[in-house]
Amino acid sequence: MSTAILTAETVLETADQLRQSIEAKTAKIGVMGLGYVGLPLVRAFVDAGFGTLGFDVDEKKVARLLAGESYIKHVPASWIADWREQRVFEPTSDPRRLAEADVIIICVPTPL
Repeated sequence: MSTAILTAETVLETADQLRQSIEAKTAKIGVMGLGYVGLPLVRAFVDAGFGTLGFDVDEKKVARLLAGESYIKHVPASWIADWREQRVFEPTSDPRRLAEADVIIICVPTPL
């Protein structure tokens, strides 16, 4: 079993790499929870030029999003279909895919 030692230099290098990828808009943004807060947040990041990975435990929601459909009144299906066509939004219910994101924003119901 190896033990990784985080040094201040390593943390600063990692933070600098993340800053650079955000500035270059190459960072992949992960959004956990694809509801009435998460989907509009995806839109904001897509509109800003970022690729996004959306995660939700509800496989039915993910299936609808993969099909280019919306289940939220103020998020038109045309947005979802466009994001999917442009390959800037990848919905998933596989938690292992969250490792692909450079940043993860959590948008789940408050009681959780």
